[in-house]
Amino acid sequence: MNKQPKKIATPLSRKATLVSVNVSQWTARRLDRKVTDEVNRAHNATKDAGRYNKLLIEAEHLKEVNQLVSSIRQLHYSMTRPWCDEGPRILPNVLYSKFTDALRVLKRDYETAADKFCRAYPDYVETRAKQLNGLFNATDYPSAAEIRSKFRIELKVLPFPDAEDFRADLDDDTVADIKREITEMSEKVIDDAMKHTANQIIELVGHMAEKLKEYGTAKKGERKFFMDSLVDNVRELVELLPAFNLTNNPKLDQIARRMAKELCAEDAQALRENEAARKAVAKSADEIVAEVGKFFA
Repeated sequence: MNKQPKKIATPLSRKATLVSVNVSQWTARRLDRKVTDEVNRAHNATKDAGRYNKLLIEAEHLKEVNQLVSSIRQLHYSMTRPWCDEGPRILPNVLYSKFTDALRVLKRDYETAADKFCRAYPDYVETRAKQLNGLFNATDYPSAAEIRSKFRIELKVLPFPDAEDFRADLDDDTVADIKREITEMSEKVIDDAMKHTANQIIELVGHMAEKLKEYGTAKKGERKFFMDSLVDNVRELVELLPAFNLTNNPKLDQIARRMAKELCAEDAQALRENEAARKAVAKSADEIVAEVGKFFA
């Protein structure tokens, strides 16, 4: 009996999967062609000069849904790294449970908010009819059931392409070329993902340094401030950095430890009150940005 060749996984296929999160919603906007034509004619403008889009429901009624959409996208982009320009993104395997648990909670809240909106939808339409007056057109409004179907969240999980797992009824030379292309693509993706992480550190830590130094230059009567999130955002990134170290680079591990020790030891309020601590953290932040820029960017 022939033994099957041992499958040799590429680094990314061992460490990560590809995920995409598609969020759809009802926008409550509709092009009014009649008004568009009237406005363009009134100004002697061409037909494509402008478009009049009506807001069918008061924006406030969709605020909760929109905030959850933003939270879902923030979760997706913070815990993944780019793979292609569009489409699936790289999710480290060690973050899979954390990511899907957090997404499950947000999806539940999104579904609840959508149900709540659709229950009140008939009342919103009635109120909007009075507000829009002559612009109101009942045919612009789908049924509540149709609108509910537009609120969806879909998670897709795909294996990362593996050069040694490629199977096709092709000649050996073609298969070899495809395997080489997959390997080269994987190497480029890893390099781009590491650069993405480096740029995120530079942006976040650089912002911290700037805000802390700015806070210390406030003159009498002048108000300088920074939010608690200045430190919280750095802490969140520090927690994710080990998962994003796709090449097991000891330098990134060292930088992550330094960020935790030197940038996250004090909370935001302590940095506001303690000038010496604030200056020390700002100095460390500048040094870390320079180090990351030198070795990773």
